[in-house]
Amino acid sequence: MDASPPRRRPRPPSPPPSEATVSSLSPEILEKVVSLLPLRDAVRTSAVSRVWRRLWESAPCLALEWKYDADPAVVDAVLARYSRPVYSFRFHLSAASFSRADGWVPLLAGKGVQALHLHFEQFRDIEPHDMDVSIFSCRELTCLDLKGCDIPAAPPGLAGFPNLTKLYLWGVGFPETGVRGLEALIAESPLLEVLWLTDLWFPEDEDDDDYEHEEWVSVYVQSMTVIMVGNSRSFHQLRGTGSSDFLEERCASQQLI
Repeated sequence: MDASPPRRRPRPPSPPPSEATVSSLSPEILEKVVSLLPLRDAVRTSAVSRVWRRLWESAPCLALEWKYDADPAVVDAVLARYSRPVYSFRFHLSAASFSRADGWVPLLAGKGVQALHLHFEQFRDIEPHDMDVSIFSCRELTCLDLKGCDIPAAPPGLAGFPNLTKLYLWGVGFPETGVRGLEALIAESPLLEVLWLTDLWFPEDEDDDDYEHEEWVSVYVQSMTVIMVGNSRSFHQLRGTGSSDFLEERCASQQLI
């Protein structure tokens, strides 16, 4: 009787990729991987090995976004080390840290920030923060989201943002320029598509006894969706910027939200 052929031993499973194997990838690929992580995790990759130590500093399109209770000192450290253009920046400032924004905004302007979300804490006993005029130097902005601050007069020729498509203003004032400052901001942002205005304040409102709260109006102006809350008088003035007939017609056909 013929002897049966020897059985082949099963191959052992392939070992998982080692850290050395992953680290052998090109820096471009590693930076792409890091850029997909939340900021906190991206910074933590610096502890993986020497190869990973500074990868997050040059990861493209890393979102510099922090939660509500984040330490502003961490923001200072990250902005000092991050070398790429800033894709997105988001921070909620308590009253004690309002002034930190005055140092961040010029840095972000220099880093070509594209989306800027700055929310200043709002309570009855807290004065709105005066935004630094360098906000108008953020020429690469496509999205601007401000809450609880006053916007200064713009330098000549810099009233708007050439690439801006979304503008959100919550509890924002225009103490120096009034409603004309807002009109100029909109008029000088030619690519604007979405405009959200909530509880704005203008010097003109001080003498207006008929100021109405909680009025929502939604209209469509050419390629721009306009949503305004709270100040019907200022909205009426905005209608005088050149699209009065179009706006009035649209207002009549839109439902209140």
